[in-house]
Amino acid sequence: MFKKKLFWSILLFLDVVLFIEALSTNSISACIVVMIISETIYFKGNHILFGEFDTKRHAKREQYKKNCLKKRTLDHSSKSKEIGLK
Repeated sequence: MFKKKLFWSILLFLDVVLFIEALSTNSISACIVVMIISETIYFKGNHILFGEFDTKRHAKREQYKKNCLKKRTLDHSSKSKEIGLK
């Protein structure tokens, strides 16, 4: 796993360097190469590089959704009770 993560990290670093070089030289061919490498990193290496982060972020997002839904339900029920009392 360490070797895979190292490989994708080095490839990402090289992609960033190539991106900066492509911008500074206005080279369209280098931009195309950067896009191809970036897509490869995103689709094949993202889970290796950022898998743990994505898992934690997804769990936090689900917890936030549950809390918002719970709060919305409580707010809605309290408003319904207020309307019923009047």
